[in-house]
Amino acid sequence: MTIQKIIGENGPQDELCNGGSCPAAVVADDGNIYVQGYLPSPEAAATLIAPIGESFVGIPMDVAKKIAAQVSAL
Repeated sequence: MTIQKIIGENGPQDELCNGGSCPAAVVADDGNIYVQGYLPSPEAAATLIAPIGESFVGIPMDVAKKIAAQVSAL
């Protein structure tokens, strides 16, 4: 699988990295965008329901907007 980093370490917005802790989003040639995020809190996990084989991660809104801007430019 070919991965193109679009945010985070070695991506165009590497200034978001802080001591090795980088939010990450990548575009893969399988047609998906993968994001690194935080696991939901127990309270959120109790209310989030995903289909089998899917899950949730949380990313800060400002990071999501930056990812969206970069993806729309691809």
